[in-house]
Amino acid sequence: MKGPAQAVPDRRSVFTAALEQAQEFMEAAEGAGPATRPVQIFYSLSQFGRAIAAASSLLHDGEWRLKAHGIGTRNLDTSLGLCHVEVEPHARGAFVGIARAIGAEPLPAKERLALGELWPLLPEAQSVVLPGSGSVPVLHFAPVALVHREEKRWCRLSLLPVPSLVRDKTEEDPARLDEFLGHYPSLAGWSHTPDVPDSIIWKARDDRPGEELEIFLPSRLGRAARHEEGAEEALARATEYRGSRDFYAFPKLGSMSEPIHPLLAWWAVLFGLSILARYEPEAWAATIDIDRSPSANAVEHLLEQATAVVPHLALLAIKDVASR
Repeated sequence: MKGPAQAVPDRRSVFTAALEQAQEFMEAAEGAGPATRPVQIFYSLSQFGRAIAAASSLLHDGEWRLKAHGIGTRNLDTSLGLCHVEVEPHARGAFVGIARAIGAEPLPAKERLALGELWPLLPEAQSVVLPGSGSVPVLHFAPVALVHREEKRWCRLSLLPVPSLVRDKTEEDPARLDEFLGHYPSLAGWSHTPDVPDSIIWKARDDRPGEELEIFLPSRLGRAARHEEGAEEALARATEYRGSRDFYAFPKLGSMSEPIHPLLAWWAVLFGLSILARYEPEAWAATIDIDRSPSANAVEHLLEQATAVVPHLALLAIKDVASR
């Protein structure tokens, strides 16, 4: 371990204690049922956040000592569906602190976000959809080829899964695709195809949900550039998720100018679920009732995934901030 958590005794103490608590909370979550699991997972993530902050050279003085949640809830009424439960970031607190610790743009303070809007931003949640979820998901980002057209260079890439509703609307009005892709800052400057500007390339995904879309991003490379160089240039725009071969285009939310960081998306969702489980136990019990609740399957799937994803993302964040 390099960085402040190694060099500064106070930071090192917080770092090691927070990691120990994070591990114990997660171990408890792995053995728990859905009735209490979101609480334990969130508090594990919260302690991971304190370790990340202690290891970050981007936080100075007392900033690395995270205080308060920095995020709240404004609607815990599940009568219309879990997707309508809202979280609201604050201007101060741990949620803002962890964004600064990892060098990410904080979510806008006082701008409410529904869980249905946040849920599609978690890659692992896409295989089991939360009813009522929004139509702006995180998109898997895969460069395909470097294309030369006269004096211009383009990197062709594949995006998936694009909601089928977007394709349906685009077939009626091609401008709807511009509107949809406008949510993704990393795709700025995209083109349909260099040769046929008005064409849209959709690819079949068999029985899998959503659509696969091919677009082109402008390249600054010269004619002699290799495909590998084009792929690297394109991937520099995307967000690395759980490994060096796992890249996504994340959207911006509200008044943000940059894509939401995946750790913040997980944090916001898990916070909302944990508050619902703690303070609205009757509503939470109904939400996870697998025989009656349309949201139960999605919730159980997400919580199961979170026990593996949260420690992984936290470890990657610690390595990243410690190496700066």
